[in-house]
Amino acid sequence: MWELIVVTASIAVLLTLVRLRVSVGIALVVEGVLIVVLMNPSSLPNVFLQTLMSERTISLVLASFSISVLVELYSLTQMINKSSEGLLGYIRRPTLIIAVVPAIMGLLPIAGGALMSAPVVASVGAAIGLSTTLMAFLNVWFRHTIFLIYPMSQVLMTAAALTGHSVTELAVYQVPIMALMMLTGLYVTRRNGKPVSGSGGLVLRESSLRDVLTFLSPILGSIVVALIARQALDTLGYYSDYSVAVGGFFGVALITYLSFKESARHAGLTEFLTALRSDRVMNMVLSSFGAMLIYYAMMNTGVSSSIGAIISSSKFPVVVTEILLPSIMSLISGSPIVGVTSSIPLLAGLKTFSLGDASLIYLSAFLSYVASPVHLCLVFTVQYFKENLFKVYKYLIPMIILTFTIAISYYYLILVIH
Repeated sequence: MWELIVVTASIAVLLTLVRLRVSVGIALVVEGVLIVVLMNPSSLPNVFLQTLMSERTISLVLASFSISVLVELYSLTQMINKSSEGLLGYIRRPTLIIAVVPAIMGLLPIAGGALMSAPVVASVGAAIGLSTTLMAFLNVWFRHTIFLIYPMSQVLMTAAALTGHSVTELAVYQVPIMALMMLTGLYVTRRNGKPVSGSGGLVLRESSLRDVLTFLSPILGSIVVALIARQALDTLGYYSDYSVAVGGFFGVALITYLSFKESARHAGLTEFLTALRSDRVMNMVLSSFGAMLIYYAMMNTGVSSSIGAIISSSKFPVVVTEILLPSIMSLISGSPIVGVTSSIPLLAGLKTFSLGDASLIYLSAFLSYVASPVHLCLVFTVQYFKENLFKVYKYLIPMIILTFTIAISYYYLILVIH
């Protein structure tokens, strides 16, 4: 029970600090320290050392640094406006752009990857009169739709393996839920958007596919290079998550080159120094470290395993436990892989997992992770749009509840059919 009190207190402190407009990065570090201090103060140096030395931390910090610098250079060189104008001129449907670009960025499964699509969503969203709160919500929402069926997702592969189903089976089962997420997001966008105007600094003009690919190439190139680097590092026996940083630095190099060819503002020394001094870049790096500190604090102090055991031994119906256990584990850790790996072994003794059970566990972990205050995509997006987390929650929480409700109804419908 003490573990539940510790987690509740630490999350309350995090949300309070965020509400007081303390940097989210600092708030995350404070939460991690608080968990250790309340559980086992003497282990604090070891937890810090493990966090600092972990390849997961190093790769995440490097990836966050490279991508946040890339995003800053996009803005400083004004190439983000050219990218958005090209997309508007080619697709000519702002609503689709806001939906498709974050989903494409979802092909790169990096913590905090929503930061890569945020500039495009900001430019196009401003052009159709969306509020920054709504843009922040849509960026996070559309970014994660792809993960329900993306076969390269580590979480999807893990959930499938642990429940005894194939990735393809689990992905196909969740296609209707993904479609639901896309449609609800599109509805919210269309309902709140207005016709394209000049107020957002964009002009609706004809553009070619070449124009679109040219100005998006630093982002798309980052994804392609990261995927290739991941395969290469795996083959060579190195830690594959460094691939995201490799892709990010490639994107920085490419946007530097393109800015001298395609933009009036070049990515010179002044722009690089401005990007490096940016509060956004520093906050992204600190947030990455803080998220990993929380992860290792929970693992080393036994908080995760204790809470999992408490919930799994409760008298809740099995279906409720399938929803509750992965949800809580993902919510407090900000990691869907923690929600899946910590809950499935505990639930395995309760029943044999049908495909619907596997999906329900995965969705519970996944959707709670999306809403977690330590979820880096949400953290980075809120920081990018300079928005209030609680305002974004006014859109995010109802949409997650709606998705949860329909997913459970879908689960019972499949049971009736079979």
